[in-house]
Amino acid sequence: MSNREAEIRVLLGNDAIARGLVESGCQFMAAYPGTPSSEILPGVVRFKKENDLDIYIEWSTNEKVAFENALVASYTGKRTAVAMKQVGLNVAADPLMSAAYIGNVGGFVIISCDDPGPHSSQTEQDTRFMAMFAKVPVFDPSSAKEAQQMLPAAFDLSEKFQIPVILRPVLRVSHSQQTITFHPIPKIERKAHFKRNPQRWSATPRFRLALHKELNLKLQRMAEEFNSMSSFNFIDHDRDRAVLGIIAGGIGYAIARDVLVDLGLQEEVPVLKIGTPFPLPAERVDAFIEKCDHVLILEETEPVI
Repeated sequence: MSNREAEIRVLLGNDAIARGLVESGCQFMAAYPGTPSSEILPGVVRFKKENDLDIYIEWSTNEKVAFENALVASYTGKRTAVAMKQVGLNVAADPLMSAAYIGNVGGFVIISCDDPGPHSSQTEQDTRFMAMFAKVPVFDPSSAKEAQQMLPAAFDLSEKFQIPVILRPVLRVSHSQQTITFHPIPKIERKAHFKRNPQRWSATPRFRLALHKELNLKLQRMAEEFNSMSSFNFIDHDRDRAVLGIIAGGIGYAIARDVLVDLGLQEEVPVLKIGTPFPLPAERVDAFIEKCDHVLILEETEPVI
């Protein structure tokens, strides 16, 4: 397939994520296997071979090593990604916390696949809480197709604000199947270049204080950007006034939409979809609540919204 030809395939959610990575111009991919994330890296390998792409790909020794390798590669201006399951992000927690302060140059996306249930994990932990703890933004896809579509936006946001961005698909997104439209893969001309800046890359506690203040300002600006990001934060069947409104994120949105259709209530019950739960697009949420007598919030697993 040439990069200019359109193609449609039925893909596993993790393969759709892999496709989103190559369509975003990712040049460095590291991962450590673990359900429900294991298929992402092999998917990138397949698309690399099909399209003769220049992407460095590795299975790393563990999640921390994978995270650090991808993070450092981003310092050179390359777009990079790391993939793991949610408990793997615990292993990578130390560099995650520092990466939020130091930031990146090329876009850096962390794919942390959650496992509500759990089906193959020690815990049901919610990566959105880890994002809030580390102070990094998070995208919460409701489908395989949306996960693919969110990745270019995540890379753009990461580069604009020079901050890592988390994509948080749950198992029912990673292991679902959906028709995916292939988009052109960009030709990447970026050469690796590292700009020396000890006050940033080797910051002592004195400089960390200033970096923390910068991080807090970034989050405020990103919340404003998320308020205007209507492609992922929008209202289904908006009304001037409703007895009941639903706010839902991730797979909870997909389930709510299906149930309302089955009950024939989709025209009567507006649904505010939140695709970027942190930082929360509070203006959209407040405006929606004002329209509704009662609001039901649906999310999996913890009450983040």
